[in-house]
Amino acid sequence: MLKSWLAARGYGAIDELARRAYKRGDAIFTYKFHPSPTKNDTDLTYAISDVEAIGWALIDRQAEGEGLRRFVSLTFRRREGL
Repeated sequence: MLKSWLAARGYGAIDELARRAYKRGDAIFTYKFHPSPTKNDTDLTYAISDVEAIGWALIDRQAEGEGLRRFVSLTFRRREGL
């Protein structure tokens, strides 16, 4: 119940929220991703890959902040023909 409540408000795993947006028919999907400071952005790479596998194409990526306050704003567009 908490998981669906959070997802309805835009919180949760990026791939789960991307899948919901895709099923709703959204044309654009945005997400504020907080990469782990110890993983050299591999978690960011995997997250982008997982979302693109659903049917989205990354169109913009903006990194902001430093250290634990660092985040990356990701914007995806629905890929045509899927």
